[in-house]
Amino acid sequence: MRANWNPDNSVSDTPFLDGISLAGIRFEDFHSAASACTPSRAGLLTGRLGKRTGVVGLFTPFSVAGLPTNETTLAETLKAAGYRTGMIGKWHLGTTEDYHPISRGFDSYFGLPYSNDMGCVDDTGYNLPPDTPCPEDGFTMKSRPPDDECLAVPLYHNRDIIEQPVNLTSLADRYAKMATKFIKDESTTEPFLLYAAFTHMHVPLSFMDHNQSDSDDRGVYRKTLLEMDSTIRAISQAINETHQENNTIIWVSGDNGPWEEKCDLAGNTGPFIGHWQRLQGGGGGTSKFTVWEGGHRVPGVVFWPGSIPPFPDTGSEELISALDIYPTVAALANVSLPGDRVYDGIDVSDLLLGKPFSTKDRVLFHPNCIGIESTAGDFDAVRVGDFKAIYQTGGAFDCERNGVPPEYHDPPLIFNLREDPLESTPLDRASEQYQYVYQKVVEALREIEHSIQTDNTTVADYTADPRAEPCCNPDHVCCRCQN
Repeated sequence: MRANWNPDNSVSDTPFLDGISLAGIRFEDFHSAASACTPSRAGLLTGRLGKRTGVVGLFTPFSVAGLPTNETTLAETLKAAGYRTGMIGKWHLGTTEDYHPISRGFDSYFGLPYSNDMGCVDDTGYNLPPDTPCPEDGFTMKSRPPDDECLAVPLYHNRDIIEQPVNLTSLADRYAKMATKFIKDESTTEPFLLYAAFTHMHVPLSFMDHNQSDSDDRGVYRKTLLEMDSTIRAISQAINETHQENNTIIWVSGDNGPWEEKCDLAGNTGPFIGHWQRLQGGGGGTSKFTVWEGGHRVPGVVFWPGSIPPFPDTGSEELISALDIYPTVAALANVSLPGDRVYDGIDVSDLLLGKPFSTKDRVLFHPNCIGIESTAGDFDAVRVGDFKAIYQTGGAFDCERNGVPPEYHDPPLIFNLREDPLESTPLDRASEQYQYVYQKVVEALREIEHSIQTDNTTVADYTADPRAEPCCNPDHVCCRCQN
Protein backbone atom coordinates (compact mmCIF):
# COMPACT_ATOMS: atom_id res chain seq x y z
CA MET A 1 0.00 0.00 0.00
CA ARG A 2 2.85 2.37 0.70
CA ALA A 3 3.71 2.35 -3.01
CA ASN A 4 0.86 4.81 -3.57
CA TRP A 5 1.93 7.38 -0.99
CA ASN A 6 3.11 10.75 -2.19
CA PRO A 7 6.86 11.13 -2.86
CA ASP A 8 7.88 12.30 0.62
CA ASN A 9 5.81 9.54 2.30
CA SER A 10 4.25 12.10 4.63
CA VAL A 11 0.58 11.45 3.86
CA SER A 12 -1.05 8.07 3.35
CA ASP A 13 -3.95 7.52 0.98
CA THR A 14 -4.99 4.43 2.97
CA PRO A 15 -5.01 5.59 6.60
CA PHE A 16 -7.61 3.05 7.73
CA LEU A 17 -5.90 0.11 6.01
CA ASP A 18 -2.58 1.24 7.44
CA GLY A 19 -4.13 1.22 10.89
CA ILE A 20 -5.61 -2.28 10.73
CA SER A 21 -2.44 -3.64 9.13
CA LEU A 22 -0.52 -2.49 12.22
CA ALA A 23 -3.15 -3.95 14.52
CA GLY A 24 -3.31 -7.22 12.55
CA ILE A 25 -1.05 -8.65 9.89
CA ARG A 26 0.22 -7.23 6.61
CA PHE A 27 1.63 -9.72 4.10
CA GLU A 28 4.69 -8.43 2.28
CA ASP A 29 4.66 -11.40 -0.12
CA PHE A 30 0.97 -11.81 -0.97
CA HIS A 31 -0.16 -12.88 -4.45
CA SER A 32 -3.40 -12.90 -6.40
CA ALA A 33 -4.40 -16.16 -8.07
CA ALA A 34 -3.81 -14.58 -11.50
CA SER A 35 -2.86 -11.23 -12.99
CA ALA A 36 -6.28 -10.46 -14.51
CA CYS A 37 -9.78 -10.00 -13.09
CA THR A 38 -11.78 -13.12 -13.90
CA PRO A 39 -9.28 -15.94 -13.18
CA SER A 40 -8.09 -14.08 -10.09
CA ARG A 41 -11.60 -13.91 -8.61
CA ALA A 42 -12.35 -17.51 -9.54
CA GLY A 43 -9.21 -18.56 -7.67
CA LEU A 44 -10.13 -16.55 -4.58
CA LEU A 45 -13.64 -18.01 -4.37
CA THR A 46 -12.67 -21.63 -5.10
CA GLY A 47 -9.11 -21.97 -3.80
CA ARG A 48 -8.19 -23.51 -7.16
CA LEU A 49 -6.14 -22.40 -10.15
CA GLY A 50 -7.63 -21.86 -13.59
CA LYS A 51 -6.20 -25.09 -14.98
CA ARG A 52 -8.52 -26.90 -12.58
CA THR A 53 -11.62 -24.67 -12.79
CA GLY A 54 -11.26 -23.91 -16.49
CA VAL A 55 -11.43 -20.16 -15.81
CA VAL A 56 -8.29 -18.91 -17.55
CA GLY A 57 -9.38 -15.66 -19.23
CA LEU A 58 -11.90 -12.84 -19.03
CA PHE A 59 -15.65 -13.24 -19.41
CA THR A 60 -17.36 -10.48 -21.39
CA PRO A 61 -20.82 -8.89 -21.33
CA PHE A 62 -21.77 -11.38 -24.05
CA SER A 63 -20.56 -14.54 -22.28
CA VAL A 64 -23.24 -17.22 -22.12
CA ALA A 65 -21.59 -18.96 -19.17
CA GLY A 66 -19.15 -18.30 -16.32
CA LEU A 67 -17.49 -20.09 -13.43
CA PRO A 68 -18.44 -23.74 -14.07
CA THR A 69 -21.30 -24.88 -11.88
CA ASN A 70 -19.45 -27.97 -10.64
CA GLU A 71 -16.98 -25.66 -8.86
CA THR A 72 -17.90 -24.86 -5.25
CA THR A 73 -17.47 -21.31 -3.97
CA LEU A 74 -16.63 -20.09 -0.49
CA ALA A 75 -20.14 -18.65 -0.32
CA GLU A 76 -21.75 -22.00 -1.10
CA THR A 77 -19.64 -23.74 1.53
CA LEU A 78 -20.42 -21.25 4.30
CA LYS A 79 -24.09 -20.96 3.33
CA ALA A 80 -24.46 -24.72 3.72
CA ALA A 81 -22.93 -24.35 7.20
CA GLY A 82 -25.57 -21.84 8.31
CA TYR A 83 -24.01 -18.53 7.29
CA ARG A 84 -25.95 -15.80 5.57
CA THR A 85 -23.98 -14.65 2.56
CA GLY A 86 -23.91 -11.31 0.79
CA MET A 87 -21.92 -9.76 -2.02
CA ILE A 88 -21.41 -6.20 -3.15
CA GLY A 89 -19.30 -5.07 -6.10
CA LYS A 90 -17.80 -6.54 -9.22
CA TRP A 91 -18.59 -10.19 -9.97
CA HIS A 92 -17.07 -10.98 -13.41
CA LEU A 93 -17.78 -14.71 -13.22
CA GLY A 94 -20.86 -14.89 -15.42
CA THR A 95 -24.14 -12.98 -15.77
CA THR A 96 -26.65 -15.51 -17.08
CA GLU A 97 -28.97 -17.22 -14.59
CA ASP A 98 -26.92 -20.26 -13.58
CA TYR A 99 -23.74 -18.18 -13.19
CA HIS A 100 -25.16 -15.18 -11.36
CA PRO A 101 -23.95 -14.56 -7.76
CA ILE A 102 -27.39 -15.54 -6.41
CA SER A 103 -26.90 -18.95 -8.06
CA ARG A 104 -23.38 -19.34 -6.67
CA GLY A 105 -24.04 -19.21 -2.96
CA PHE A 106 -24.90 -15.58 -2.22
CA ASP A 107 -28.22 -14.73 -0.58
CA SER A 108 -28.03 -11.13 -1.77
CA TYR A 109 -26.11 -9.18 -4.38
CA PHE A 110 -25.62 -5.49 -5.16
CA GLY A 111 -23.06 -4.60 -7.82
CA LEU A 112 -21.73 -4.76 -11.35
CA PRO A 113 -21.64 -8.02 -13.33
CA TYR A 114 -18.22 -7.20 -14.81
CA SER A 115 -15.65 -4.40 -15.05
CA ASN A 116 -16.86 -0.81 -15.04
CA ASP A 117 -15.10 -0.16 -18.38
CA MET A 118 -17.02 -2.91 -20.21
CA GLY A 119 -19.64 -0.52 -21.47
CA CYS A 120 -20.60 3.15 -21.37
CA VAL A 121 -21.68 5.29 -18.42
CA ASP A 122 -22.93 8.86 -18.11
CA ASP A 123 -20.37 10.01 -15.52
CA THR A 124 -17.30 8.92 -17.44
CA GLY A 125 -14.79 9.69 -14.70
CA TYR A 126 -11.13 9.39 -15.62
CA ASN A 127 -9.68 6.95 -18.13
CA LEU A 128 -6.99 6.77 -20.83
CA PRO A 129 -8.11 7.32 -23.50
CA PRO A 130 -11.12 9.27 -22.17
CA ASP A 131 -14.45 7.46 -22.34
CA THR A 132 -17.49 8.64 -24.29
CA PRO A 133 -20.75 9.03 -22.34
CA CYS A 134 -23.75 6.90 -23.21
CA PRO A 135 -26.02 8.59 -25.78
CA GLU A 136 -29.31 9.87 -24.43
CA ASP A 137 -31.40 8.85 -27.40
CA GLY A 138 -31.19 7.69 -30.99
CA PHE A 139 -31.69 4.24 -32.42
CA THR A 140 -33.18 1.54 -30.21
CA MET A 141 -31.37 -1.59 -29.17
CA LYS A 142 -33.42 -3.52 -31.69
CA SER A 143 -32.33 -1.30 -34.60
CA ARG A 144 -28.75 -0.49 -33.63
CA PRO A 145 -25.97 -1.64 -35.98
CA PRO A 146 -24.69 -5.12 -35.09
CA ASP A 147 -21.13 -3.85 -34.60
CA ASP A 148 -22.15 -1.01 -32.29
CA GLU A 149 -20.55 -1.17 -28.84
CA CYS A 150 -23.13 0.96 -27.05
CA LEU A 151 -24.03 -1.14 -24.02
CA ALA A 152 -24.45 0.67 -20.75
CA VAL A 153 -22.86 -0.84 -17.63
CA PRO A 154 -25.70 -2.22 -15.45
CA LEU A 155 -26.13 -2.18 -11.68
CA TYR A 156 -27.82 -5.23 -10.18
CA HIS A 157 -29.76 -5.65 -6.97
CA ASN A 158 -30.08 -9.39 -6.57
CA ARG A 159 -31.19 -10.60 -10.03
CA ASP A 160 -32.72 -7.31 -11.17
CA ILE A 161 -31.02 -4.53 -13.09
CA ILE A 162 -31.98 -1.37 -11.19
CA GLU A 163 -29.86 1.15 -13.08
CA GLN A 164 -28.35 1.14 -16.57
CA PRO A 165 -26.00 2.90 -16.96
CA VAL A 166 -24.76 2.79 -13.40
CA ASN A 167 -23.84 6.05 -11.67
CA LEU A 168 -20.18 5.39 -10.92
CA THR A 169 -19.61 8.59 -8.93
CA SER A 170 -21.94 7.56 -6.10
CA LEU A 171 -21.26 3.82 -6.31
CA ALA A 172 -18.71 3.55 -3.49
CA ASP A 173 -21.08 5.37 -1.14
CA ARG A 174 -23.93 3.03 -2.10
CA TYR A 175 -21.69 0.00 -1.61
CA ALA A 176 -20.94 1.17 1.92
CA LYS A 177 -24.63 1.68 2.68
CA MET A 178 -25.66 -1.71 1.30
CA ALA A 179 -22.85 -3.44 3.20
CA THR A 180 -23.91 -1.67 6.39
CA LYS A 181 -27.52 -2.73 5.86
CA PHE A 182 -26.43 -6.34 5.36
CA ILE A 183 -24.23 -6.38 8.47
CA LYS A 184 -26.85 -4.71 10.68
CA ASP A 185 -29.73 -6.97 9.60
CA GLU A 186 -31.58 -7.48 12.88
CA SER A 187 -33.91 -10.14 11.49
CA THR A 188 -31.31 -12.87 11.97
CA THR A 189 -28.60 -13.96 14.37
CA GLU A 190 -26.77 -16.12 11.83
CA PRO A 191 -23.06 -15.52 11.25
CA PHE A 192 -22.29 -13.85 7.94
CA LEU A 193 -19.93 -13.74 4.99
CA LEU A 194 -19.71 -10.45 3.10
CA TYR A 195 -17.68 -10.46 -0.12
CA ALA A 196 -17.00 -6.84 -1.08
CA ALA A 197 -15.34 -6.53 -4.49
CA PHE A 198 -15.02 -2.80 -5.02
CA THR A 199 -15.13 -1.03 -8.37
CA HIS A 200 -12.13 0.95 -7.13
CA MET A 201 -9.33 0.91 -8.27
CA HIS A 202 -10.34 -0.03 -11.83
CA VAL A 203 -10.66 2.59 -14.56
CA PRO A 204 -12.62 4.69 -15.18
CA LEU A 205 -11.76 6.17 -11.78
CA SER A 206 -14.38 8.27 -10.03
CA PHE A 207 -15.04 9.65 -6.57
CA MET A 208 -17.51 11.91 -4.78
CA ASP A 209 -16.30 15.48 -4.37
CA HIS A 210 -17.96 15.90 -0.99
CA ASN A 211 -15.63 13.21 0.39
CA GLN A 212 -12.61 15.37 -0.44
CA SER A 213 -11.24 18.56 1.08
CA ASP A 214 -11.14 21.65 -1.13
CA SER A 215 -7.48 22.07 -0.17
CA ASP A 216 -6.57 18.47 -0.98
CA ASP A 217 -4.03 18.44 -3.81
CA ARG A 218 -3.97 14.68 -4.31
CA GLY A 219 -4.29 13.52 -7.89
CA VAL A 220 -7.20 11.51 -9.28
CA TYR A 221 -5.76 8.12 -8.39
CA ARG A 222 -4.95 9.08 -4.83
CA LYS A 223 -8.37 10.65 -4.26
CA THR A 224 -10.07 7.50 -5.54
CA LEU A 225 -7.84 5.34 -3.35
CA LEU A 226 -8.71 7.46 -0.33
CA GLU A 227 -12.42 6.96 -1.06
CA MET A 228 -11.89 3.20 -1.24
CA ASP A 229 -10.15 3.31 2.13
CA SER A 230 -13.06 5.30 3.54
CA THR A 231 -15.51 2.71 2.19
CA ILE A 232 -13.68 -0.07 4.00
CA ARG A 233 -13.67 2.07 7.15
CA ALA A 234 -17.46 2.48 6.91
CA ILE A 235 -17.97 -1.27 6.59
CA SER A 236 -15.70 -1.91 9.58
CA GLN A 237 -17.59 0.71 11.56
CA ALA A 238 -20.84 -1.17 10.92
CA ILE A 239 -19.25 -4.27 12.40
CA ASN A 240 -18.17 -2.30 15.47
CA GLU A 241 -21.66 -0.87 15.92
CA THR A 242 -23.10 -4.39 16.09
CA HIS A 243 -20.45 -5.30 18.69
CA GLN A 244 -19.24 -8.19 16.54
CA GLU A 245 -15.70 -6.96 15.90
CA ASN A 246 -14.12 -9.73 18.00
CA ASN A 247 -16.12 -12.33 16.05
CA THR A 248 -15.33 -10.91 12.61
CA ILE A 249 -12.25 -11.35 10.46
CA ILE A 250 -11.52 -8.75 7.76
CA TRP A 251 -9.30 -9.86 4.88
CA VAL A 252 -8.33 -7.24 2.28
CA SER A 253 -6.49 -8.01 -0.96
CA GLY A 254 -6.18 -6.95 -4.59
CA ASP A 255 -7.12 -9.00 -7.65
CA ASN A 256 -4.10 -8.05 -9.77
CA GLY A 257 -1.42 -5.41 -10.19
CA PRO A 258 -1.76 -2.01 -11.88
CA TRP A 259 -2.88 -1.73 -15.49
CA GLU A 260 0.30 -0.04 -16.62
CA GLU A 261 -0.94 1.43 -19.89
CA LYS A 262 -3.36 3.58 -17.86
CA CYS A 263 -0.34 5.56 -16.57
CA ASP A 264 -1.11 7.78 -13.56
CA LEU A 265 -4.57 6.21 -13.29
CA ALA A 266 -3.11 2.77 -12.65
CA GLY A 267 -1.30 3.00 -9.34
CA ASN A 268 2.24 1.99 -8.52
CA THR A 269 3.99 -1.37 -8.23
CA GLY A 270 6.62 -0.04 -5.84
CA PRO A 271 9.91 -1.90 -6.38
CA PHE A 272 8.31 -4.72 -8.40
CA ILE A 273 9.03 -3.31 -11.84
CA GLY A 274 10.19 -6.36 -13.82
CA HIS A 275 13.43 -4.57 -14.65
CA TRP A 276 14.73 -7.31 -16.97
CA GLN A 277 11.83 -6.65 -19.36
CA ARG A 278 12.84 -3.00 -19.58
CA LEU A 279 16.59 -3.53 -19.76
CA GLN A 280 16.90 -6.63 -21.92
CA GLY A 281 13.42 -7.74 -22.92
CA GLY A 282 12.62 -4.89 -25.29
CA GLY A 283 10.38 -2.89 -22.95
CA GLY A 284 6.65 -3.00 -22.38
CA GLY A 285 4.41 -3.59 -19.39
CA THR A 286 5.40 -5.64 -16.37
CA SER A 287 2.27 -5.57 -14.24
CA LYS A 288 -1.35 -6.54 -15.03
CA PHE A 289 -1.68 -9.43 -17.52
CA THR A 290 1.96 -10.50 -16.94
CA VAL A 291 3.74 -12.95 -14.64
CA TRP A 292 6.22 -10.35 -13.40
CA GLU A 293 5.86 -9.56 -9.68
CA GLY A 294 4.00 -6.35 -10.49
CA GLY A 295 1.23 -8.41 -12.08
CA HIS A 296 0.29 -10.57 -9.12
CA ARG A 297 2.02 -9.33 -5.94
CA VAL A 298 -0.72 -7.30 -4.28
CA PRO A 299 -1.61 -5.86 -0.87
CA GLY A 300 -2.77 -8.38 1.72
CA VAL A 301 -4.06 -7.37 5.17
CA VAL A 302 -5.92 -9.46 7.77
CA PHE A 303 -7.49 -7.98 10.89
CA TRP A 304 -9.24 -9.82 13.71
CA PRO A 305 -9.23 -8.02 17.06
CA GLY A 306 -8.45 -10.27 19.99
CA SER A 307 -7.42 -13.22 17.81
CA ILE A 308 -4.69 -12.07 15.43
CA PRO A 309 -1.74 -10.71 17.41
CA PRO A 310 -0.17 -7.56 15.95
CA PHE A 311 2.85 -8.30 13.76
CA PRO A 312 5.95 -6.12 13.53
CA ASP A 313 5.68 -3.00 11.40
CA THR A 314 7.60 -4.83 8.68
CA GLY A 315 4.74 -7.31 8.28
CA SER A 316 4.95 -11.02 7.50
CA GLU A 317 7.35 -12.27 4.84
CA GLU A 318 5.60 -15.64 4.46
CA LEU A 319 4.57 -16.56 0.91
CA ILE A 320 0.76 -16.28 0.87
CA SER A 321 -1.83 -16.37 -1.92
CA ALA A 322 -5.44 -15.31 -2.39
CA LEU A 323 -5.96 -19.02 -3.08
CA ASP A 324 -5.48 -19.49 0.67
CA ILE A 325 -8.52 -17.40 1.65
CA TYR A 326 -11.09 -20.15 1.01
CA PRO A 327 -9.37 -22.99 2.93
CA THR A 328 -8.28 -20.66 5.73
CA VAL A 329 -11.70 -19.10 6.32
CA ALA A 330 -13.34 -22.53 6.14
CA ALA A 331 -10.90 -23.84 8.76
CA LEU A 332 -11.54 -20.87 11.08
CA ALA A 333 -15.29 -21.45 10.69
CA ASN A 334 -14.78 -25.16 11.42
CA VAL A 335 -16.30 -26.06 8.07
CA SER A 336 -15.06 -28.90 5.85
CA LEU A 337 -14.19 -28.34 2.19
CA PRO A 338 -15.66 -30.58 -0.51
CA GLY A 339 -13.41 -33.63 -0.59
CA ASP A 340 -13.75 -34.59 -4.26
CA ARG A 341 -11.15 -32.14 -5.60
CA VAL A 342 -7.64 -30.79 -5.06
CA TYR A 343 -7.06 -27.26 -3.72
CA ASP A 344 -4.11 -25.07 -4.61
CA GLY A 345 -4.63 -22.84 -1.58
CA ILE A 346 -3.54 -23.86 1.91
CA ASP A 347 -4.89 -23.24 5.40
CA VAL A 348 -2.78 -20.46 6.93
CA SER A 349 -4.86 -20.03 10.08
CA ASP A 350 -1.91 -20.98 12.31
CA LEU A 351 0.04 -18.05 10.87
CA LEU A 352 -2.85 -15.68 11.52
CA LEU A 353 -3.22 -16.88 15.10
CA GLY A 354 0.46 -16.48 15.91
CA LYS A 355 1.27 -20.21 15.97
CA PRO A 356 4.40 -21.77 14.38
CA PHE A 357 4.05 -21.69 10.60
CA SER A 358 6.46 -21.55 7.68
CA THR A 359 6.17 -21.35 3.88
CA LYS A 360 9.92 -21.79 3.35
CA ASP A 361 9.47 -24.59 0.81
CA ARG A 362 6.18 -23.44 -0.69
CA VAL A 363 5.60 -23.48 -4.44
CA LEU A 364 3.29 -20.99 -6.17
CA PHE A 365 2.25 -21.16 -9.81
CA HIS A 366 1.52 -17.97 -11.74
CA PRO A 367 -0.70 -18.54 -14.79
CA ASN A 368 -0.44 -16.79 -18.12
CA CYS A 369 -3.42 -14.47 -18.65
CA ILE A 370 -2.59 -13.49 -22.24
CA GLY A 371 -2.60 -16.82 -24.02
CA ILE A 372 -0.48 -15.97 -27.06
CA GLU A 373 2.79 -17.89 -27.09
CA SER A 374 1.45 -20.35 -24.52
CA THR A 375 -2.11 -21.38 -23.75
CA ALA A 376 -4.04 -19.12 -21.39
CA GLY A 377 -3.82 -20.58 -17.90
CA ASP A 378 -0.46 -22.26 -18.45
CA PHE A 379 2.04 -21.73 -15.66
CA ASP A 380 4.44 -19.24 -17.16
CA ALA A 381 6.09 -18.48 -13.82
CA VAL A 382 6.84 -20.73 -10.87
CA ARG A 383 7.83 -19.55 -7.41
CA VAL A 384 9.97 -21.92 -5.32
CA GLY A 385 10.92 -20.37 -2.00
CA ASP A 386 12.88 -17.18 -2.70
CA PHE A 387 13.34 -18.07 -6.37
CA LYS A 388 11.06 -17.45 -9.32
CA ALA A 389 11.30 -18.98 -12.79
CA ILE A 390 9.75 -17.02 -15.67
CA TYR A 391 8.96 -18.79 -18.93
CA GLN A 392 7.11 -16.04 -20.81
CA THR A 393 8.02 -12.36 -21.07
CA GLY A 394 6.58 -9.50 -23.15
CA GLY A 395 3.02 -9.23 -24.41
CA ALA A 396 1.85 -6.18 -22.43
CA PHE A 397 2.00 -2.42 -22.97
CA ASP A 398 3.53 0.20 -20.70
CA CYS A 399 2.28 3.76 -20.17
CA GLU A 400 3.75 4.95 -23.49
CA ARG A 401 2.09 2.01 -25.28
CA ASN A 402 5.46 0.41 -25.83
CA GLY A 403 5.44 -3.35 -25.96
CA VAL A 404 6.98 -6.39 -27.58
CA PRO A 405 5.44 -9.70 -28.64
CA PRO A 406 5.52 -12.47 -26.05
CA GLU A 407 8.76 -14.44 -25.89
CA TYR A 408 9.00 -17.93 -24.45
CA HIS A 409 12.12 -18.95 -22.53
CA ASP A 410 12.95 -22.63 -22.07
CA PRO A 411 14.94 -23.04 -19.92
CA PRO A 412 13.41 -20.12 -18.01
CA LEU A 413 14.82 -16.97 -16.52
CA ILE A 414 15.30 -17.50 -12.77
CA PHE A 415 15.49 -14.63 -10.27
CA ASN A 416 16.35 -14.55 -6.58
CA LEU A 417 13.53 -12.32 -5.31
CA ARG A 418 14.99 -11.85 -1.87
CA GLU A 419 18.13 -10.32 -3.33
CA ASP A 420 16.59 -8.94 -6.52
CA PRO A 421 12.91 -7.93 -6.07
CA LEU A 422 13.19 -5.74 -9.18
CA GLU A 423 13.69 -8.92 -11.25
CA SER A 424 16.59 -7.31 -13.05
CA THR A 425 19.35 -9.93 -13.21
CA PRO A 426 18.54 -13.62 -13.71
CA LEU A 427 20.80 -16.34 -12.39
CA ASP A 428 23.54 -17.56 -14.69
CA ARG A 429 22.19 -20.66 -16.40
CA ALA A 430 25.60 -22.32 -16.05
CA SER A 431 25.72 -21.83 -12.28
CA GLU A 432 25.12 -24.60 -9.76
CA GLN A 433 22.46 -22.49 -8.08
CA TYR A 434 20.51 -22.13 -11.33
CA GLN A 435 20.67 -25.86 -12.03
CA TYR A 436 19.52 -26.70 -8.49
CA VAL A 437 16.55 -24.31 -8.62
CA TYR A 438 15.68 -25.30 -12.19
CA GLN A 439 15.35 -28.95 -11.19
CA LYS A 440 13.04 -27.92 -8.35
CA VAL A 441 10.91 -25.98 -10.84
CA VAL A 442 10.75 -28.88 -13.30
CA GLU A 443 9.74 -31.26 -10.51
CA ALA A 444 7.06 -28.86 -9.29
CA LEU A 445 5.59 -28.50 -12.79
CA ARG A 446 5.62 -32.26 -13.28
CA GLU A 447 3.82 -32.78 -9.97
CA ILE A 448 1.08 -30.23 -10.56
CA GLU A 449 0.45 -31.40 -14.11
CA HIS A 450 -0.03 -34.94 -12.77
CA SER A 451 -2.30 -33.58 -10.04
CA ILE A 452 -4.42 -31.73 -12.59
CA GLN A 453 -4.66 -34.77 -14.86
CA THR A 454 -6.03 -36.89 -12.01
CA ASP A 455 -8.20 -34.19 -10.43
CA ASN A 456 -11.86 -33.31 -10.77
CA THR A 457 -11.35 -30.53 -13.33
CA THR A 458 -13.49 -28.83 -15.95
CA VAL A 459 -13.32 -26.47 -18.93
CA ALA A 460 -15.17 -23.17 -18.78
CA ASP A 461 -17.45 -22.20 -21.66
CA TYR A 462 -16.23 -18.94 -23.20
CA THR A 463 -18.91 -18.83 -25.91
CA ALA A 464 -20.14 -15.29 -26.62
CA ASP A 465 -23.62 -14.40 -27.83
CA PRO A 466 -25.06 -10.84 -28.07
CA ARG A 467 -28.35 -12.20 -26.74
CA ALA A 468 -26.63 -12.86 -23.40
CA GLU A 469 -25.88 -9.19 -22.71
CA PRO A 470 -27.57 -7.74 -19.62
CA CYS A 471 -30.26 -5.28 -20.72
CA CYS A 472 -33.12 -3.82 -18.67
CA ASN A 473 -34.76 -1.96 -21.54
CA PRO A 474 -34.23 -3.34 -25.05
CA ASP A 475 -36.45 -0.59 -26.49
CA HIS A 476 -34.06 2.17 -25.50
CA VAL A 477 -30.63 3.03 -26.76
CA CYS A 478 -27.91 1.34 -24.68
CA CYS A 479 -30.59 -0.32 -22.52
CA ARG A 480 -31.11 2.87 -20.54
CA CYS A 481 -33.35 2.52 -17.47
CA GLN A 482 -33.65 3.77 -13.90
CA ASN A 483 -35.55 1.87 -11.22
